[in-house]
Amino acid sequence: MSGNQPSRTDLSRTLERVRQHQTILVEFARVSAEITDLQRLLAIACQHAARAIGVQHSKVLQYRGDKGDLLMVASKGWKPGTVGHARFGADMLSPPGRCYQIREPVSIGTINEDPEFRYSSVLKEHGIISLLNGPLAIDGIVWGVLEVDSTEHNAFDGDDQEFLTAFSLILALAVRHRQGQSERERRAEEMGKRLAQAETYMQEQNHRVRNYFQMILSILASRSRRAANEQSRTELEEVMERVTAVGLAHDLLTVESGQSVVNAATYLDALCLGIERGLSDGLRIERDLEPIQLRPDRAVPLGLVLNELVTNCIKYAAKDRTDAFIKVQFRADIGTTEALLRVQDNGPGMGEPRQGSMGIRLVRSLASQLSGRVEVDSSASGTCVMMIFPLIE
Repeated sequence: MSGNQPSRTDLSRTLERVRQHQTILVEFARVSAEITDLQRLLAIACQHAARAIGVQHSKVLQYRGDKGDLLMVASKGWKPGTVGHARFGADMLSPPGRCYQIREPVSIGTINEDPEFRYSSVLKEHGIISLLNGPLAIDGIVWGVLEVDSTEHNAFDGDDQEFLTAFSLILALAVRHRQGQSERERRAEEMGKRLAQAETYMQEQNHRVRNYFQMILSILASRSRRAANEQSRTELEEVMERVTAVGLAHDLLTVESGQSVVNAATYLDALCLGIERGLSDGLRIERDLEPIQLRPDRAVPLGLVLNELVTNCIKYAAKDRTDAFIKVQFRADIGTTEALLRVQDNGPGMGEPRQGSMGIRLVRSLASQLSGRVEVDSSASGTCVMMIFPLIE
C-alpha cells in the first residue's frame, strides 16, 4: 500500500468516528426537543460536543451587545467560577470573536504560536493550545459561539469541523425555540399583569361610579318623600328604577380582551329578579335569555327598555289578575347578526295612550340609541313588544 494512502486501520477509525458523530447528533437532536430549560440545554450541548470530538474542554459563549463581548454561559472541563464570568473578545483577533464576525467556523492548531490571534489568559490558564468553533446563528443573527478546546497541537480535522457545524446548527435551532418560548411566556406574564392592573382600575372606577349612583338615588328618594302629590312621587320612583338599572350594568362589568363588557343574560336576569322582589302578589317573570356580551353603552339602553316594558306589564297588564304572566326573551340571530328582546304579557292590550304617559315613545327613543327598531303587537289577548337591534363588536 502506498504511503500516501490511508491504511485499512485508519479508514476503520475514521468510519467509527463518523458513526459516533452521527449517533451523538441524533441523541442531541432528541434531547434538544425535550429540554425546556435553556441553561440545562447549553450544559448538555457542551457535554455532547466534547464527547463526540474526544476532548475535555468545551464551552458556549453568548454575545452581549451592551458589552461588546462573548460571555461563557455554559462549559465542560473549565475551572469553577469560569461560567458566567469568563469573557472573550468579539473582535477579529479573538478566535470566537472572528467566528462571530464572519459567521463561519474557525480552527486553530497552535494558538500560542499563531500571530493572527490573541492568546487569552483563560485559555493559557487551562493549557489550551488548539481549538475549533462554530457560530450559533439564528435567523441570520449570530447568538453566540460553540467551541471545543484541546491541550494538544492540531487536535481537530475536517470531520470534526463538519460535525461541529451540524451540531451548532441543531443547537442554534433549539436556542431559537427556547428564546421564542421565553418571549411568549414573558409577554403572557406582562399581559397578565396589565389585565390585572386594568381589572383593579376598573373595580376602583366601578366603586366610585356606584357611590355616585347611590348619591343620586339618595337625592331622588329625598325628593320623592317630599313630593307635592302622588303623580310626582310616582315619576320620581320611575326615575329611581332607571338609575338602579344603569347602576346594575356597571356592577356587572367584566373585562374581555382588554374591553369592558356586560353579559346581557346576567344583566337582564338581575333586572327581572330585582323587579320580582318588589312584587307582593307572587307574580314571576318567565325568562329565556341567551348569554351575549355587550359593550356597556349598548347594555344600558337594553336594560332600560326591559325595565320600562316589564314595569308597564306589571302596572297595566298583570294588576289584580291571578292568571297574569310576563315572558321575557333575549336572543341573537346568527344569520342577521341582530339581537331580539321580546316582552310579552296576557293583559287586555295597550289601548289608547294615557294623558301625560311616555308609553312606547321612551322605548323607541332608547331603541334608537342602539340603531334598533320596535315592533308592537297588541290585542285584547295580550301585548308583545319586540326590540330588534344590530350586534356590534
